Amino acid sequence: MFIFRVKLITLFFSLLFICTANSTSFNENLIEIRAEINRDNLQEALKKIKKIKISKSLEQEQIDLLFGDIYLKINQPEKAEEFYQKSFFTSSEEVEAMTYVGLAEVRLIQGRLNDAINYAEKSININSNKIRPKIILAIAKTRIGESEEAIEILNNLYVSQKNAEIALAISDYYSAFDDIAQAIGVLEDFINREPNNIKVLDQLATLHLVNGDKKTAIEYKFKVYKYHQFNRNRKKQKEAKAWILSVDPKYFDKPVKIKKAEQEEQQQYEEEEISNYEDNKVTPNYEDFAFAPNAHGSGFIVGNGKYVITNNHVIDGAKRVAVRNGIGKVTNATVAATSKEFDLAILELENPYPKSYAINSDEFVSPKPGEDVISIGYPGIGITYEQPTITQGIVSKTFNKDDWFFLTTAAINSGNSGGPMFNLNGQLIGVSFAALDKKKFLEEEGQIPTDMGYAIKSDFIKEVFKHDKSVPVKAAKFDKATIYEKMLPSIALVVVLLDE
Repeated sequence: MFIFRVKLITLFFSLLFICTANSTSFNENLIEIRAEINRDNLQEALKKIKKIKISKSLEQEQIDLLFGDIYLKINQPEKAEEFYQKSFFTSSEEVEAMTYVGLAEVRLIQGRLNDAINYAEKSININSNKIRPKIILAIAKTRIGESEEAIEILNNLYVSQKNAEIALAISDYYSAFDDIAQAIGVLEDFINREPNNIKVLDQLATLHLVNGDKKTAIEYKFKVYKYHQFNRNRKKQKEAKAWILSVDPKYFDKPVKIKKAEQEEQQQYEEEEISNYEDNKVTPNYEDFAFAPNAHGSGFIVGNGKYVITNNHVIDGAKRVAVRNGIGKVTNATVAATSKEFDLAILELENPYPKSYAINSDEFVSPKPGEDVISIGYPGIGITYEQPTITQGIVSKTFNKDDWFFLTTAAINSGNSGGPMFNLNGQLIGVSFAALDKKKFLEEEGQIPTDMGYAIKSDFIKEVFKHDKSVPVKAAKFDKATIYEKMLPSIALVVVLLDE
């Protein structure tokens, strides 16, 4: 009997050891896979996933979440959703919370902002300590025009945790409202505490370049370049190098070396990124520009996908022009025609978008005083470099029939210039701009304009793009989130490289 008990105890501890070993092995594999995803080595991540032996349903659910993250990274949100959905019927609250986060990110990319908010809130209700769903919630609220709620969420987060993802989101918020100094200040304050955070350094490089500080911009971008070189991320390394060369073509004439101390710092940063994986927002790898832009505006696709309309002042003096639409597709462009009088320009695209992305000319209508309107565009260079943001208001004044612009209470910042303005029927009523000559306005109208948004009447687009003025009246009304989702593929970020 004693011998039997000894054997039973031995068997129990043997099984316990095997289970612990398998669990440890699975967790170690997860760490390795997350490392590859962070490095954008997605093929390698997939190879490692295929080698894992699944012994529990919970392990399969965690793998499905990783598959979802990988498909988000390569900008395939529909495929990502398939894998997130697989984890819905789980016994783990942790997995359930992360499933809702994944679905929130899918909806954010698709422009379905109300759904993104709903899923993020469900995740927060399950686990209020997670950072990722709160950041998604703030981004969605910013894009839908609920900016005060968004910054309150972010500030409350930052008070409790000085986290890089939160700092980046706050910086994005300020840059979305043309406050570049504040956007830089938030990140410089963070980098003083954590000088090797690559995401923050990368964002600071962009901000400083737009702010005119090339030296600091390249200094930060070079650190990003060295990090990707250290991690053998050839894609990101190549992009960083192209960025630097477009700012300073002779920068790499001298050999580049990485010091041992810097290697250790980069290794430490990578380990921290893996540990914080579940708190980091998964940003899709949208197609990148071939140069580092030093100015930008907004626009919209027309002419069966072959052209983009924007403001003339956005592209005036540009050496190079490129366009990226709201779902991440990039193409170079040339200026086909301009109207300085009406501050309009039409860009011809090197690689046309699908016809379905174009806003048809029969959707151009005249603005009506008092009607509700939304402006969609890229007012900043943080969040809004990924996708556009809504500002909402009414048409406050249209002036005479022959006047080419109108006033709106919708806020129009410099990056909004060239973006479309819609009524709630989803029809184009104008083109946003932020270059009104107030002196000329005073001379012509006898009054100084208030701090309102200004837009060019859609009727005057015919100066650069011919269209039929007879427009059928639509009875259907949409909310702002529906119009955003519908128009997302049609909205364009217009970036330029200007001579300085």
